[in-house]
Amino acid sequence: MAEKTEDRRKTRTRNALLAAFNDLILKGRKKTIGISDVIEKANVGRSTFYEHYSNAQDLHMQALARPLSILADAATGQGDTAKLQKLLEHFWENRQRARDTFYGQRDQVGRLLAGQIEERLEASGQDSVLPRKLASMQIAESALAVIRGWIGAEASCDVETLAISITRTTNDLRHSIARCDPPSEGN
Repeated sequence: MAEKTEDRRKTRTRNALLAAFNDLILKGRKKTIGISDVIEKANVGRSTFYEHYSNAQDLHMQALARPLSILADAATGQGDTAKLQKLLEHFWENRQRARDTFYGQRDQVGRLLAGQIEERLEASGQDSVLPRKLASMQIAESALAVIRGWIGAEASCDVETLAISITRTTNDLRHSIARCDPPSEGN
């Protein structure tokens, strides 16, 4: 019984830290959200924070995991275009934060999304001509490149068209690298 109570307490604390971070990131004016900001908002101690996260970047990536899972679903043929549109609208409404994240933490975001895609490909049993990790990285970067360009105002596009394009191109890419018979010589 004590273990169950401890698990619930850990879950509550993690949720409080995530909620505090999300609130600060979406409503705050500070460009960088520090650990002290999060622990003050969540009303927990610094040592409690470190029991759950190694640093603010770790917390930020955990906060991104849920929204990026919508993109991972779309990229692996398991998605809902309406959910993807809502996610893209959220990125657009918070585009300065999205720019900071998608450009400033490019490698971490790419690894996070690629990891989610890799899990889905593994669960589906899909094999590819590339090692699954590389295939996942290629698919993730395909989706992220167009989002970065869009939130970076390199070109305008309506949300519906962008969502459909991401879904189609990532699925086409996934199918094109799926394991198949090697081409015959001369092709």
